[in-house]
Amino acid sequence: MEPTANVLRTQKAEGADLIMEKGYVTERDEPMMMDAAWCHELLAQINDELRLRTLKERAVLNLFNYYMGPGSIIYDPQRLTADQAKATLQKALGFTK
Repeated sequence: MEPTANVLRTQKAEGADLIMEKGYVTERDEPMMMDAAWCHELLAQINDELRLRTLKERAVLNLFNYYMGPGSIIYDPQRLTADQAKATLQKALGFTK
């Protein structure tokens, strides 16, 4: 799958690198993730890049609401549960109780 006009090759590769290193990508890592529709394109591109690298990891996208509005996280479900992904996203975006 070729990168789209909306997702650049560098964003695709960097997203896959972050999934491999940290296990997740948030809008802190990629500010364009503030656009939920764009996140779906990025997810497909990241999974394509992981497949090209012949890795078994496949990322998933979750959209969570928190006190300041919606937030998006793409993460490796082998490393994080949905609850852990939500907590990780909240921490990355500065949510404190």
